Amino acid sequence: MFVPARGSAVIETIEAGEVVGWSWLFPPYRWHFDARALTPIRATAFDGACLRGKCDDDPALGYDLMSRFAQVMIERLQWTRLRLLDVYGDGRGG
Repeated sequence: MFVPARGSAVIETIEAGEVVGWSWLFPPYRWHFDARALTPIRATAFDGACLRGKCDDDPALGYDLMSRFAQVMIERLQWTRLRLLDVYGDGRGG
């Protein structure tokens, strides 16, 4: 994330096996984040339109995926909030 007067700031570091994004899940289906790999990686990408169609056809699958991604989003939002407090803090530690 770009922070005025400070430059780029790391908000989240993703480890092996973790979800990178969920832009496929919500319109307008565009990335909202920047990501960079620091080492060679293997990643799995899904066809978002196809997966949304399968969720529409199978509500149980859609509910399960939404529940799992909602948990990831909640955890990321919590960590992001804490990191932003640190990034935008006044530097006095309190």
